[in-house]
Amino acid sequence: MTTAEFEIFARQNRGVMVTTARAILRSDDEAEDVVQEVLLKLFAIRDRIDSSTNPAALAKIAVRHAALNVLRDAKRHSSVELRCDSAAEEEVADHSERYNQLLRIIDTLPAKQQMVLRMKHIEGMEVEEIATAVQMNIDAVYQNLSRARRSVLQQFKKGANYEQER
Repeated sequence: MTTAEFEIFARQNRGVMVTTARAILRSDDEAEDVVQEVLLKLFAIRDRIDSSTNPAALAKIAVRHAALNVLRDAKRHSSVELRCDSAAEEEVADHSERYNQLLRIIDTLPAKQQMVLRMKHIEGMEVEEIATAVQMNIDAVYQNLSRARRSVLQQFKKGANYEQER
């Protein structure tokens, strides 16, 4: 696809792309940003896009994925307003310590359990995405998640009991 052909394609499909992004994000500004980002990425690979690949469908799928990534990132990075008193500071320190303890426990798990647990709960991936990424069937992912969660819970409780005894 030449630069001129890409410009025509972008003008013809921009409206559908924005509508798709707006339906997912519920924000005009974010939708425009996502479409702009996708168009830049498509422009970079325009020489590999030909008429047999259905560029309009490719653009719509790319916008959908980018918009979902924006939502996922926003969910991961949502902030909570904290009180500025000493009790709140102690609570934050306690949560931070528990989080670090949890990460240390996860590091002790077998490799597969560690990988699927991190992908699911830290990276926010869906089970189907994990199965594809690690080349496991979905049942195996669920089984590894279950075992990992159970092991983490047991080790976390042991650590909490140890702390109370001291």
